Amino acid sequence: MLKKILMVVTFLGLFSGCVGVDPQGRGYSVAIPLNVINSTLAQKFPVTERVKYGIISGNLDISDPNILGESGSDKLGVGTSFKFTNMFIPNGISGTINLASGIRYDANTKNLYLKNPMVNSIKFQNESLLSKLPDGIQNAIGVVVSETIAKKPIYNLEKSTGVATSFVRGIDVRDGQVFITFGL
Repeated sequence: MLKKILMVVTFLGLFSGCVGVDPQGRGYSVAIPLNVINSTLAQKFPVTERVKYGIISGNLDISDPNILGESGSDKLGVGTSFKFTNMFIPNGISGTINLASGIRYDANTKNLYLKNPMVNSIKFQNESLLSKLPDGIQNAIGVVVSETIAKKPIYNLEKSTGVATSFVRGIDVRDGQVFITFGL
């Protein structure tokens, strides 16, 4: 069984050129291409969430999430678009948000999720509409976007790799890439 797993990991490494020994000595690591992660995430969006801040509430449409790796970083960059609408702004106010996130693995579902995404920046397309919103609504929008994205699986190990997930020893972000480490 172990020989089969090592053969699969070696084949994946030769095919993708992204296999190596884990720096922590847990086993062999394989990088998951970010385009595969992004295609998985794209299937979960667009999403509409409810936002409430004080007496102001509205709908927040979240769309087009994109995960980027940054060379030398142990965090993933996440960018997404949003549109906030309510009865005072029926046509909505659009913008983009950038997050920085780690990654976590749920052994029960075999899914990868973003871990503790933190807001780096929020930009609104129409700054004049922003003046109609109360102070703090930017933070509320940021919290809703980051929590919503963190709930959505970005990759499923079992469905995608077909490798026995009982040999997973770690999943982490290194040098802007997501690595799965297999070992005994």
